[in-house]
Amino acid sequence: MREGLIAIDGSRGEGGGQILRTSLALAMITGRPIQIRNIRAGRAKPGLRRQHLACVEAAAALCHATVHGAEVGSRYLELVPGPITGGELVIDIGTAGSTTLVVQTVLVPAIAAGCSLRMVVRGGTHNPMAPPFDFLDRVFLPHLRAMGADVRLTLERHGFASGGARSLERDERDRGQLTLEVGPGRLQPISLVESGPIVARKATALVARLPTHVAERELAIVQDRLGLARSEREIRDVSGEGGPANALMLEIERRAGDHPVRELVTGFGEKGVRAELVATRACDELSAYLAADVPVGEHLADQLLLPMAVAGGGRFRCAPLSSHATTNIETIGHFLDVPIRVERQGTTDVIAVGA
Repeated sequence: MREGLIAIDGSRGEGGGQILRTSLALAMITGRPIQIRNIRAGRAKPGLRRQHLACVEAAAALCHATVHGAEVGSRYLELVPGPITGGELVIDIGTAGSTTLVVQTVLVPAIAAGCSLRMVVRGGTHNPMAPPFDFLDRVFLPHLRAMGADVRLTLERHGFASGGARSLERDERDRGQLTLEVGPGRLQPISLVESGPIVARKATALVARLPTHVAERELAIVQDRLGLARSEREIRDVSGEGGPANALMLEIERRAGDHPVRELVTGFGEKGVRAELVATRACDELSAYLAADVPVGEHLADQLLLPMAVAGGGRFRCAPLSSHATTNIETIGHFLDVPIRVERQGTTDVIAVGA
């Protein structure tokens, strides 16, 4: 572990919010103060938006930090962390901004500190450009448990932001809520290299205040493209929890070693975009994952880097890394003396963390 203040340039690599979240997490874990400039410089609306500010607020509350620059639109942030003490937190984003990105910010620091935490987050639970609740719960958290973490995520109410930037400003009725619970635990390295056979498949069409035929048309495409049986297809109507909104989630489970390996692809409905196109795009993404024959999908690869680096080791195999993931590796390297190597094997990458 290195010492002293860390200066981060938020314009590096893909220039998005992941640089902020990873930096906040590692500042908490290492106890090192940070200065971040050019926050989200690569985005159409740079600087802190309300959901990014909620990540800062959650981090500051978890570790009793001193913060400067924490306001909407700010492109500069200073944070001096204190000790992580756990306890009870309530974070209300105030918009339909992503609750799961707030969870992503504090989850690994809470586990690494070995403390007990219960955090309630209000906002969007199924947002474009962010992992939906189901991805964290079904895909990411099982691996953290396999690494030794005691962690649970509960969805109390769906919240949506599928109608563009204006939808983030919806009223209280459209905001969802989830609860994160972390108990004492310690992260250990794991290996996710073998794909294993497919043991389960599921397609869930989520609709809120939209006609049921939207979901039926999406699932018809899924049946045609992927051959899922009726028992593997579900329509979930949550019209009492906001909307209008639609999300199609496609899940594949493999048996690799001692615990399941899953991938979950999500397609979000958009105004003016036919249900058939939403489903086709989701099927294309899942088909690409299946063709790669890897245990770890693109978004899970990005998520696994931080806990493996904190654990001091681990390996996984995935399709070639995204710029999002390579930027994450660079950010981790500012804080931890843990080597992360990318080894090409044919058309896939093996990511080796640790010595």
